[in-house]
Amino acid sequence: MVWHGCNETKYSSREVRRRVRHERRRVALAYLAALRGDFQSLLRMAKVIAALSPEVAAVHEFERLRLTAKFVWQYEIIRWKLLAGFVKVPQLDGLSDLVSGLSVRMEAAMKELGERAAAAAELASSINRRGLDVA
Repeated sequence: MVWHGCNETKYSSREVRRRVRHERRRVALAYLAALRGDFQSLLRMAKVIAALSPEVAAVHEFERLRLTAKFVWQYEIIRWKLLAGFVKVPQLDGLSDLVSGLSVRMEAAMKELGERAAAAAELASSINRRGLDVA
């Protein structure tokens, strides 16, 4: 009877480990999907910023294309490895860092646009106070 209990414990341990691995994989895949959503939102924001900022050169457009290719490549490799059970969760750090870096860059670009808009508004206000017609 004791021996049977020991086997039952071994089976339970294996079952718990299997469930934990499955749950970790499920959470990692959900996190990966959220990263993809964040990246796509940031790309849409980058397009808006590019449209509002005439100084954005072809170099910035190429950089966005390069980042997209890098993200998609890493995303798919990690996704397939997760589905196959070959990847550890810390390997998601590189992809997360890429999205974080893009987020920081978008925040800086938005701040710069805001500062330019404020300067333009101040200039227009200054011209209007002087009674000059700019039209």
